[in-house]
Amino acid sequence: MSGLLTLELLDSGHCVVPEWQVMRGTSRRPLHCHALVALINHPHHGWILFDSGYAPRLLEVLRHWPFRIYHYLTPLRLQPELAIVTQLAARGISPEMISTLIISHFHLDHIAGLHDFPAARLVADRAALDYAPQLQGMAALRRGLIPTLLPPDLDQRALPTDRLPRGPELPHLGPTYDLFGDGSILLVSLPGHARGQLGALLTSSEGTLLLAADGAWTSRAIRELRPPTRLTNLMADDPRAVEETLARLRAFAESRPDVRILPTHCPEVYAGWLSR
Repeated sequence: MSGLLTLELLDSGHCVVPEWQVMRGTSRRPLHCHALVALINHPHHGWILFDSGYAPRLLEVLRHWPFRIYHYLTPLRLQPELAIVTQLAARGISPEMISTLIISHFHLDHIAGLHDFPAARLVADRAALDYAPQLQGMAALRRGLIPTLLPPDLDQRALPTDRLPRGPELPHLGPTYDLFGDGSILLVSLPGHARGQLGALLTSSEGTLLLAADGAWTSRAIRELRPPTRLTNLMADDPRAVEETLARLRAFAESRPDVRILPTHCPEVYAGWLSR
């Protein structure tokens, strides 16, 4: 690959939760969990998104039972101008210019903007692609999914990771899938929080970065091995795997100090990146 990826993190809005819910043994202070989206530019493959974040349509969807429960559990702070499609327009990027959209997992704060990018190829883990469309009603809510946020042509546009070439193994994190066959974006499994959750290791102009999705809620959780509480893990796909993935992320961080790990909702990442 000639040239390097460029990357920008965009804030699509946030919810407010007590700190102790997402990191055991911490305080009751409110934690603002921003839903960050990575806008990536590949020198040959153009514009790529890692997740699509919140979107204004979510407020209407959450007015309907049973999904309104989510709004009460995690109060949302959404502004129309933070919709990713709107932020891209301000940068001169139309929805059709997004060639690929990587779905880390199908929780609503990661996919609410999917409908805004009708031309993008949707890359996701096969287990997630098989599982998410089956869920309805309370079963969907319990897994953080709202079915109407899924595009109706998901099957036609989806590219499961098992159809991609294999990349190198990452220490403690395991096998990868090489999205473009050039080593620039390696997708890796981060199980537990959601069925088929993916992270992405990027070789970029910002250095080597690991987009960790919700493999950890915060950078502090990785440093101090603080998993979410059992209450929060009621929505997890596999609570035991949540803790195992957190431990693997810390081990990876220790073995690869050159890699900056970026959890989607981390206040440190939000403050450090968006204040530049």
